[in-house]
Amino acid sequence: MSTFALAVDAMFNDPNMAEDAIWRAGGSSEGLPVRVRYRSPEAIVGLQGNQFDLSATLIEIRTSEVAEPAKGDVVDILGEDGAVRETVQVIGLSRIDARKLVRTCEVTALAPDEPDEP
Repeated sequence: MSTFALAVDAMFNDPNMAEDAIWRAGGSSEGLPVRVRYRSPEAIVGLQGNQFDLSATLIEIRTSEVAEPAKGDVVDILGEDGAVRETVQVIGLSRIDARKLVRTCEVTALAPDEPDEP
């Protein structure tokens, strides 16, 4: 294992830098326990005298855990108690690092199911 792979593993295993999640390929009911880095960068872009606030929600996943993430995959982000805190769906694959250790995916939050009214 390379030094870079060891550094990536240390980063993903650190409870302050990554979170537990369940990765569901294609939204299937079977899930794979993984660690993800969850982030929401923001940028302000100027275009023809106008400014646009671009925000995205991104997650990073080790390719050793999910070799080929795809649009439509669903990820349950778990809280400290192990319960699902948020569910997101992959809507785009933005990049992979030079050593092909980490894939960055753009995600969007899925609305929770509405409780049935009596």
